[in-house]
Amino acid sequence: ADRRVGGFSLGMRQRLGIATALLGDPGVMILDEPANGLDPEGVRWLRELLRGLAGEGRAVLISSHILAEIAQTVDSVCIVDRGRLVTQSTLDALTASATRVVRVRSPRAQDLKVALAARGTASSSVAEDRLEVPGATTEEVGLLAAELGAPIFELTSDASSLEDVFFKLTNSGEPAEVAR
Repeated sequence: ADRRVGGFSLGMRQRLGIATALLGDPGVMILDEPANGLDPEGVRWLRELLRGLAGEGRAVLISSHILAEIAQTVDSVCIVDRGRLVTQSTLDALTASATRVVRVRSPRAQDLKVALAARGTASSSVAEDRLEVPGATTEEVGLLAAELGAPIFELTSDASSLEDVFFKLTNSGEPAEVAR
């Protein structure tokens, strides 16, 4: 009780700030980089706290550039670029609307590529036995392989992350240029 706040670690000061914000039992909380300085245990605590507050019907608004952490914490996302609202959506809808890539490994990958093209689906050869098929589902590619009698050794789907979506919506997927 007699320790000065200035002697606290960054993570402890962050927790103290959040505790102070909760003292008034607010219906709305606005937090800027709330996970900054927290250790992994503190991040988990924060995530559970914020979900609990939202579950009570409170509005919790978080500003952060740590998009992987945000994706584990929030239900809804607003993406703002240079002061302009780019999109507002649920996290699930936002990432589901982004392009998925199906990766397939088969000794008949080139036959699959031809069959996909005949159906109007673009694909790219990564290696002689590997394809990447953007915008397709594993079910579509798997069924087509079955129709062709093509054995499949690997069939995976990579969904876009919140970070992928952010870059796509704010600057066409290119890393931002650094002003010098």
